Amino acid sequence: MKHKTEGKRLTRKLTALRQDAWRLMHAPMAAQHRWFAAVLRGHYGYYGRPHNYPALNGFHRQMRRIWLQCLRRRSQKSRRMGWSEFETLTARFPLPTPRITRTWAQARI
Repeated sequence: MKHKTEGKRLTRKLTALRQDAWRLMHAPMAAQHRWFAAVLRGHYGYYGRPHNYPALNGFHRQMRRIWLQCLRRRSQKSRRMGWSEFETLTARFPLPTPRITRTWAQARI
């Protein structure tokens, strides 16, 4: 049996995260990175099941997009920030990569 993240849950979670990210928009970069990394680790821990990697990767990509949009809104200078500048920033503040955290061998509850 293949497990997949339900689309409505994913959409609802991304909407809530977008609102929280807007609240953290002007926080220091280190604080933003800690928050985004914690959200991703928690998501991977809960939804990291076999055959769910495409949904995990999609969530990771959307979180990166949300972070870039928040950084672009911080000031007038940063509105020009593109993906190449964002890549150099995420090299300094790396986000956790999607991974399967739960295996088939784990006991079912």
